[in-house]
Amino acid sequence: MSESDYPASWYAATRDAGTARTPLTTREEADVAVVGGGFAGLHTARLLAQKGQRVVLLERQRIGWGASGRNGGFVGPGYAQRSGALIDRLGLDHARRLYAQSQRGVAIVRTAITELARPDILMGTGKLSVSRTDQGAGFADRTRKLAEQLGASFEPWETARVRAVLATARYHQAIHDPTSFHIHPLNLALALAADIERQGGAVYENSEAVELTRDGRYWRLRTARGRVRAQHVVLAGNADLGAVQPRIARAVLPVATYVAVTAKLGPRLGEAIRWSGAISDTRRAGDYYRIVDGDRLLWGGRITTDTTEPPRLRDMMRNDILSVYPLLGDISIAYAWPGIMGYAPHKMPQVGEIEPGLWVCSAFGGHGVAQTAAGADAVAAGILGDPTRCRLFAPFGTGWAGGAAGRAATQLAYWGLQMRDWWDEKRQAQNAETLRT
Repeated sequence: MSESDYPASWYAATRDAGTARTPLTTREEADVAVVGGGFAGLHTARLLAQKGQRVVLLERQRIGWGASGRNGGFVGPGYAQRSGALIDRLGLDHARRLYAQSQRGVAIVRTAITELARPDILMGTGKLSVSRTDQGAGFADRTRKLAEQLGASFEPWETARVRAVLATARYHQAIHDPTSFHIHPLNLALALAADIERQGGAVYENSEAVELTRDGRYWRLRTARGRVRAQHVVLAGNADLGAVQPRIARAVLPVATYVAVTAKLGPRLGEAIRWSGAISDTRRAGDYYRIVDGDRLLWGGRITTDTTEPPRLRDMMRNDILSVYPLLGDISIAYAWPGIMGYAPHKMPQVGEIEPGLWVCSAFGGHGVAQTAAGADAVAAGILGDPTRCRLFAPFGTGWAGGAAGRAATQLAYWGLQMRDWWDEKRQAQNAETLRT
């Protein structure tokens, strides 16, 4: 299968066969028009189509072209913003309901895989969030208390249990979430698009929305060659919305992260990682990884507001892997690629109605696949007359992200967080060495 239709990645090389969809060249009428063919737009369109709504989805490139088809493929509850910070800001009840909405997103993704009859998309279950510093004697009690507060299923693992499945001295304790799983994200995106069409929706590729105007109680979307008139419009893009909705584009920062997949490693991978689920570390800008294709390691990490691809990306990713698992020895990187995600400065998704009939479902960078479904579920419910789920996200808003100055400030913040992570690990290593001597 040719990889030329999508940016080169392991996902593109192993994606489902299929023909490209045509651009929009006509005038369409719809109940709901969705802008963006990533997970936020696909889940929104599919949930509404299941309720009998006439849906038209516009994607400026190909389905799953952006971050949705290039990410780590992790599906689990929670948000990029720490649960403790959400409790402090919103109170326990609100934070608990937000967490429940993310759990609803997990269930939506799992149910979709079942309904699509695509068990191959699900590639492993369970997730470990591992710490690179010792969390102290109270770690287990703190973890259990937070799980009880949120109504969550995660549990503490002590260091010995972690190192029994992950052969590295880098890690200490972990939080295990048995409800999480990992997937082939590009194939899920393609399957969702096909199901939208089976249910009567229309999906157009290479159809960038370039203008949005109000027409009485309707909205009109214009592409280079076509038009859509709809009572509701859902903006499910990120910082690339630009001409169609500058306000939302200005509220989201484009941030790059990187993913690599090794060549096949054989038995030595199983000796290093005896865990079939997803793994991430709890650093402020940490690594995330999983085993794919039997004996390949898919590894993601690094965060930067510089969205250009580094010239030595494969070497960078190889060094990151070996810094944690030196016993893997001489490994080669078969694929390496960047993914551009949309982040809001408040570290939460932007979900809700911003004008009558105009909805946003955006800024899911760093959250995971489930949160796109959680946001889509809230927006779909709002369009169908139930605004309560969207209200959960109302405190976060769609304020200006700061433009170039915002990107610079964010990059400085990332560097500061990475320095703190480095210092925490170095200080702990020095303390451990002192105790040994």
